[in-house]
Amino acid sequence: MSSINESIVLVGGGGGVYRIARFLKHMRSRITTIQTTFDHGGHSGELRDERGILPAGDIRQAILALADEEVEPHLRALLAYRFVPHRHSSLDGATVGNILLAALTDITGSTISAIQTLSQWFRVRGTILPVSLDDAELCVTLSDRSVLRGEGRIDTRAVSDGRTIVSAHLEPDAFLYVRAYEALHTADKIIFCPGDLYTSTIPNVLVRGFTDAIVESRAQLVYILNLMTKKAETHQFTASHFAQVLLSYLGRPRFDVVVCNTASVSSSLRARYHAEQASPVRVDLRQLRRYAKRVVTAALVDETGGVVRHHARVASIIARL
Repeated sequence: MSSINESIVLVGGGGGVYRIARFLKHMRSRITTIQTTFDHGGHSGELRDERGILPAGDIRQAILALADEEVEPHLRALLAYRFVPHRHSSLDGATVGNILLAALTDITGSTISAIQTLSQWFRVRGTILPVSLDDAELCVTLSDRSVLRGEGRIDTRAVSDGRTIVSAHLEPDAFLYVRAYEALHTADKIIFCPGDLYTSTIPNVLVRGFTDAIVESRAQLVYILNLMTKKAETHQFTASHFAQVLLSYLGRPRFDVVVCNTASVSSSLRARYHAEQASPVRVDLRQLRRYAKRVVTAALVDETGGVVRHHARVASIIARL
């Protein structure tokens, strides 16, 4: 098989999968995203509570990322549109894409059919899959032995909260969606995308059957490291700490490849993130090499819009591996 036709699976949630899928689709045609389905914050959480549907936020972002660039701009804007607060409207904070997925779930009778329909409308170049169809809550045990239940509560802990996360689990158990298993099992590359470690990445691994699929797969296992730490989840984590924690849930000793950033973040943005006690991830190469057969370093910081994100060149690195 030529590298152009290789099968690449992106695992994660939120902006990390969006960013990589958006750039990679111009280089590879066989992309599958596997999204976490345990969000419980914002409008996705409200729809989950009210209508019992899977959280739609990460799936909506993946559809946008893999959508054909020639899709009408206003249609793309519609999918991403979030209503701004207006006189205590019932639409405050609601996202049109989430509403469309909820409506299509009712119309078609299933979440999968809803995703497929919306993907067809936006001429998605790839496949978008939930990691599980089961309704479960993400839970974490903190350093004081207390347990936090619900992704929203975990993700939005106050900066002043000095407790750290010790472990994570799902309640009740969730099981890997069969098409997600097939995608992992037959992939040429499995990419763990950057994102909140405990609320975007690890929840996928906690699903029963996920690690089995990884063990059975012959895919190259790649981890794209975060650019910044986050107080609620990865305070003062180094690059090796990120890799070591994720591997502990995967039950693997090493990744095939870890990709990390060597570029500096501007002082103005560092100061802005410092207010949230977030900082650039320090790359401790000597320790990191214990957790990867190969470490790829590159300047990966993009500060467009006053936010630290991965530069488009990360997709080129993935394609060349």
